[in-house]
Amino acid sequence: MKTLHTLFLVIHIISGFTALLTGVIPMITRKGGNSHNFWGRIYYWAMFGVFTTTIGLFTLDPFSLKMQFFLPVGVGSFYQTFTGKRILLRKKISSQPARLDWAAMYAVSFFGLVTLAWAIQRFSSGDTFLGILFIGLTALCLGSGLADYRSFSGRVPHEKMHWFFTHLARMLASYAATLTAFLVTVVPKILPAQTPSYVSLITWILPGVTVGIVITWLVKHYKKKMGVSTTVAA
Repeated sequence: MKTLHTLFLVIHIISGFTALLTGVIPMITRKGGNSHNFWGRIYYWAMFGVFTTTIGLFTLDPFSLKMQFFLPVGVGSFYQTFTGKRILLRKKISSQPARLDWAAMYAVSFFGLVTLAWAIQRFSSGDTFLGILFIGLTALCLGSGLADYRSFSGRVPHEKMHWFFTHLARMLASYAATLTAFLVTVVPKILPAQTPSYVSLITWILPGVTVGIVITWLVKHYKKKMGVSTTVAA
């Protein structure tokens, strides 16, 4: 068991650092170019490695609060990566979501409900700090699932170039979650022991808020450039 845990952990760390480093390259290279596509694939499989090893580590210690905490990060971040890639494949093959897309949407939504239960448990035990963080992770999973359900079911009409904006938003959101996971692992180790808990909360919230602002700006920028309406893509 210990050997398996070590194996999962080593692969997890390597995958996480790979995603953290390579995820920047597609952002700064020409969209659709060889470099963008190559490093985008490396990033995708690195995130897949993070996702699978997170599940593996959780399976080995399912009652650990730490693993209950990092599991939604792994699931939510990979769902962003997965759907960010799937939207490009559907553009090439068919605009209609396949069974795999529906299954992933229902799975992340169900997991969002599990995370919500954990959040309620934290609040009921008086741990407001962790309760707030679990609520944020619930929003990541349920929000993504709901947005895709509305899109898949046709409740939201597809705008021009919707695949491009969805890909852009999902991949950046995925990287935000990756960056957050890195910061919340490293920052507490270098802060003094007496550091107030709200500093850690800022570490959790700031990357997502910052990247959210960047996503909004980029979507508006490209929509203006392409002559598309300025409604932000889900």
